[in-house]
Amino acid sequence: MQEYDDFAWTPRRDLARLALGPTPWEFYLNTMVRFETTAGGGAVRPCDGSDSESTPPFGPLHVVTAIQPDPEPDTVSHSRMLVLDDFLRAAGIRSIPAVGSSFTGDHSEDSRAVFGLTDRQARELGAQFGQVAVFSWNGPRWSLLACAGDRHSHRGWRREPTPGNL
Repeated sequence: MQEYDDFAWTPRRDLARLALGPTPWEFYLNTMVRFETTAGGGAVRPCDGSDSESTPPFGPLHVVTAIQPDPEPDTVSHSRMLVLDDFLRAAGIRSIPAVGSSFTGDHSEDSRAVFGLTDRQARELGAQFGQVAVFSWNGPRWSLLACAGDRHSHRGWRREPTPGNL
């Protein structure tokens, strides 16, 4: 298996620059995240209002990925995700699979929902793995947090369960 140092990760200065512009920030604002567990699955979408619930069904979490802002072959993206999984396991950070996708479904990326991190820790993890931003799902807020800067966006959320419930 490949290791962290086998890859070039997007540098912080580039992450900070990307977070300031309209792209990819606008894409992230129009991203929903699907969760699949043995108990069922579903998706969470940001929205201007809020779901009638004020607590995410899994509790507070952050969504991170290791897929880089610039396109790469699927095999490289898969290998990066294995490195992230290994890091999370070694650090004792609980995670479940998640998939971030555009509202239209024409673009998606494997991700991990991670538990037990503060926003600062999640941003640091995201920056370490070359991410422009991470999602935070906490109480009534679905947030987009820049990893290498202060930019953020907070919205409500709507849950869309699939059979078996989220």
